[in-house]
Amino acid sequence: MRSTVLDEAGLVRWGREVGAVASREGIFVALTGPLGAGKTRLTQAACAGAGVGEAVTSPTYTLVHWYSGSRGPVGHADLYRLRDPSELLALGWEELEAHPGAVFVEWAERAGDELPMDRWEVRLEFADGAGGAADALRRVTARGLGRVAPVPDPGPYADGAETSAC
Repeated sequence: MRSTVLDEAGLVRWGREVGAVASREGIFVALTGPLGAGKTRLTQAACAGAGVGEAVTSPTYTLVHWYSGSRGPVGHADLYRLRDPSELLALGWEELEAHPGAVFVEWAERAGDELPMDRWEVRLEFADGAGGAADALRRVTARGLGRVAPVPDPGPYADGAETSAC
């Protein structure tokens, strides 16, 4: 597994590619990382890449948003407010998990063992100690699990920033 450091522009460019591939291939994308690390920003870029033309906002309070993408509906969930994976059923988890199109789930670690076996996992972290700054560098670690297409390589979007093996 490799990690790459991206600035805001690189994160957005990579996110658009992630969204295009996830939409085309019907990928469930599990996003993890600390508060403010860029999960929603990456999802916004991914939704743009999936052909979503409307504003994409964090579903922190509504828990799930559905958007119209060029290849069909795109799901976006935020599990931050969940206390336990047993609460997943109340938010329509089965529909998200079975959705044949792209699904992006922030705070995916809160789903525990309920995450689908076939998925991409994307971890975002602050790379420069500027936690929370809008222009902070993000360390991106991404991998595919199960039977999914390869995750687009964030390396070409690093604009000279570091890439390292994990």
